Amino acid sequence: FLFDKEVHVGSTADNMQLHYREGKLYGRDKEETLITDAFCRVSRGTSEAIFIGGFSGCGKSMLVNGLRTKVDVVGGYAIKHKFDAISQTKPLFGVISAFDHLCLMIKDRSTAQRLAMIAKQLREEFGVDFNLLMRLLPNRSRMSSPAVQQWK
Repeated sequence: FLFDKEVHVGSTADNMQLHYREGKLYGRDKEETLITDAFCRVSRGTSEAIFIGGFSGCGKSMLVNGLRTKVDVVGGYAIKHKFDAISQTKPLFGVISAFDHLCLMIKDRSTAQRLAMIAKQLREEFGVDFNLLMRLLPNRSRMSSPAVQQWK
């Protein structure tokens, strides 16, 4: 059931109140399992992306936020972006925005040494396109550690 009944002495069916559990996601066990399984695969070294869609109010954000807590506990990163009218007029806006936010998450959780290592790996992977990547991700400027100045 979606609600827990709170029964008080003297309550009748007419004056009984139903209370829902705030923060509890109902009816999304299958989706939670699919996403959790994908995260387990990714933590073993594969790469995956999950896009969640649906009508307004159907629980997409609640689903992501509930799983985000689990991912954070084990040191993973879960990024999200709500697609809106702006996203529809700018190709890849949502994906770029989500990865831009990931830059901040990485900065907040990393040491200067780790940030320097990440910058080096990105330079090696992207080569001549590294500067383009940095222009697409403006939050790299918030990574103020001296070891990360090479990102600019």
